[in-house]
Amino acid sequence: MKLIEVLWKVLEKCGIFVSMNMNIKRDDRQVVWLEPIEHVYIHRDTQKHYKSVTTTLASVEPHFDADAVSLAISKQNDKTPTKNPLYVGKTQEQILDYWQELNDTANEYGTHIHETIETYLLKKKFWFPKDELQQAAIAGYESLKVDEGQMMYPERIMFSEYYELAGTADLVIDIDDVFFDVGDWKTNKAFHYWNQFGNQTMLKPFEHIQNCQYGIYSLQLSVYAYMYELEFPHKKCRHIWIGYWDKETTEMRRIPIPYLKHDAKRLLELHKYNTQMAI
Repeated sequence: MKLIEVLWKVLEKCGIFVSMNMNIKRDDRQVVWLEPIEHVYIHRDTQKHYKSVTTTLASVEPHFDADAVSLAISKQNDKTPTKNPLYVGKTQEQILDYWQELNDTANEYGTHIHETIETYLLKKKFWFPKDELQQAAIAGYESLKVDEGQMMYPERIMFSEYYELAGTADLVIDIDDVFFDVGDWKTNKAFHYWNQFGNQTMLKPFEHIQNCQYGIYSLQLSVYAYMYELEFPHKKCRHIWIGYWDKETTEMRRIPIPYLKHDAKRLLELHKYNTQMAI
């Protein structure tokens, strides 16, 4: 037995960690890599660029007209009882800057949580950060009691040459030689299961899906699962889930996600059609 495994067992008996899985690694079968600045996927051999799943998904989400909404808010009388106090006395430009600041802060926070769990897993869980938020994130992951199967691939890039599309799943787990799970970390301030503004839906042909976190993420993660099945036809998706990180309680909970395989294929077909029409 390796020294690291002996030390781990000692730590585990002391209650410092819950489990150990040495079968965690980056998937070296990936032929596409992500250029982080422009956020574009590039083929290692051909250097061809591919659009991301999130970009394609955004094309079927209702457009939020930030300019029109911020202008309307800025024109509201500050004495109106229904006006949000956060916007009192603010110009349209100040409101847009405020929204951008909130978005940037949320993205930085989410990236921190994602990178913490990714590092923890890639270090085979043999990692002892001093930062309290990182410690809480790791404890949150362990609280999910994830079935870690026979191999885990953090930040696994999904790719389809046929559909000319790529995306990154936070976690893919080969449960065995046939079944796999897809997991994802979300850190939204709120997680809604239906649209809070008149039950608004996604755009055609996905008007049967609510335009909310649950609906959008269900489609997104289903696309990742479907792309993995395309890459490995002998494999089947078993479970899809979200590890939702609650900023207020600094705890994580599992949210099961349905496999919308038919919708995932439809989105990829729509993307391929639009790509061909643009040529």
